[in-house]
Amino acid sequence: MVRGADLVLPRGTLIRLQGANGTGKSTLLRLLAGIDAPTEGRAEGRPRTAYVPERFPAALPFTAAGYLVHLGRVHGLGTAEAARRAERWLTRFDAAEYARTPLAELSKGSSQKVAVVQALMAEPDLLVLDEAWTGLDAAAREELDRAVGERVAAGATVVFVDHDPRRLAGSVDAVYLLGGGRLTAVPAASAGAVGPAGTTGPTASAGTVGPAGAAGASRVRIEATAPPGATLPPRLPGAPACQRDPDTPGRVLLTVATAHSDRLLRTLLTSGEPWHITRLTPEPAPEAARTSDGPPAPDESTATAAGPAGPDGGRRGHTEAAAPAPPVRPGAPRPAGVPRAPGRRLGPLLRCQAALLARSQRWLAPVLLYAAFAGIGIQAGQPLLDSLGYAAAALLPAGAWLARLCVTQEPPASRDVTAAAAGPGRAHLAALLTALGCTLALGVAATGLVLLTGAPVGNDRTTGIPLPSAALAGLLATASCALVGTAIGALCARPVLHRRGRSLAATVLGTLLALVAGGSPARSAVTDLVSGSQDGTVRLPLAASGAAMLLAVAVAWFTARLTAVRE
Repeated sequence: MVRGADLVLPRGTLIRLQGANGTGKSTLLRLLAGIDAPTEGRAEGRPRTAYVPERFPAALPFTAAGYLVHLGRVHGLGTAEAARRAERWLTRFDAAEYARTPLAELSKGSSQKVAVVQALMAEPDLLVLDEAWTGLDAAAREELDRAVGERVAAGATVVFVDHDPRRLAGSVDAVYLLGGGRLTAVPAASAGAVGPAGTTGPTASAGTVGPAGAAGASRVRIEATAPPGATLPPRLPGAPACQRDPDTPGRVLLTVATAHSDRLLRTLLTSGEPWHITRLTPEPAPEAARTSDGPPAPDESTATAAGPAGPDGGRRGHTEAAAPAPPVRPGAPRPAGVPRAPGRRLGPLLRCQAALLARSQRWLAPVLLYAAFAGIGIQAGQPLLDSLGYAAAALLPAGAWLARLCVTQEPPASRDVTAAAAGPGRAHLAALLTALGCTLALGVAATGLVLLTGAPVGNDRTTGIPLPSAALAGLLATASCALVGTAIGALCARPVLHRRGRSLAATVLGTLLALVAGGSPARSAVTDLVSGSQDGTVRLPLAASGAAMLLAVAVAWFTARLTAVRE
């Protein structure tokens, strides 16, 4: 629970959040990452964001490389570029040998490396790390330190929480302390001090609100040259960001906090390699914080977010995140390797959700249920419209079941990663569309089977039924029942209902009501087919299909908006 948080995150800064357990650090990080929405206050701007949770789940039916390619596409990368970056970052974290290993077979540390890689390969403008170093070995922790420095040097904003008070201590630009639901800026130099109750940094005073300016640590740019083939020493002090000059082999530019510059220079000059320091220039860190009374500086962001509302209903304040990179002009060629804006297209999300459903084999149970219903109620030689109505009605429980599966199939940590990359609403919508697509595929297959095996006659066995009209009516009824079934499943799962028992009971009740309630679009569509079979007339359920579409759109909009609030 966070109240009165007013925070600016300028570009090119490294910001640490600290506080005792249960003070709301993870809550604030989720707000910054866009996973949760503020109940009060506002959020302005949304940079390209990547999020690393403390514990990454191994229960995903992908290989490490396969998962990273899917997430790369969600972040806006092309398939080839995502695969290339995944390979490069796995190699940097000494995990390339696990690229083809199923995630379920990875150790906790290797799984955490995958979580870190999916965020770094996106080259986000805002990188949010929630205890991301947990579970990593010493070499991987140092590599993550270096990667964080590189992102900051590239102009990104990095916000992190870590239990080790020495983590990146010399490179931090601003430190904020969470306590009592309040956010307080503290001097970066005192971030490592241990305060009461196990907290780090100075203890916040009661009622202190945090838009006070935090002390910023300046950086130094060190330009060094060496003959081609020379390598930098390992474990450079301060984990400097390293940029190599592609036109001048052997020339590197290292950016490091001033506190580490002397040790870094000493390490280079005594490394045994002929490194020569050609230039040393200061690089002041951007302003780390400001009050909310005035407009932001031109290079600051304007993304704000508020924490969940408390019992007092007071304003929770807002936080501001780094401004996104300049957009590419419409029609202008996109530079190689530059990701498209994530979340604009649902295609990568749909592919990821469909692959997750197919590989998990959770679709098998609802498909078998539908096949059992179809096997009982659809027989060769039966009146065509009756069989089409039965096939459509049987889609209701199958569609509701598939919708529940799709919105709950990802482990929470994996779902948070996807939500940070594309937005929680779009991620939820992609899950519902995946369920709807699977349900429609079942219905179309059953409709085709009925058209092939059913008798094109009415119940009296003498009145002929035109096959094209019957096929169209059957497809419309199928669409109506698929849409209603998906809507039922969406209302009976997270974020509306979280408990499994209540969700299952509500699904059964909702399906029965959709079949018998007078105003149900599904019942209306099926009734049109059954009554048409009795009098030999084909009635197209156009009104029922339109009502089902409106219902499904309304439910999808409602649950997508709710998913960022009630996760």
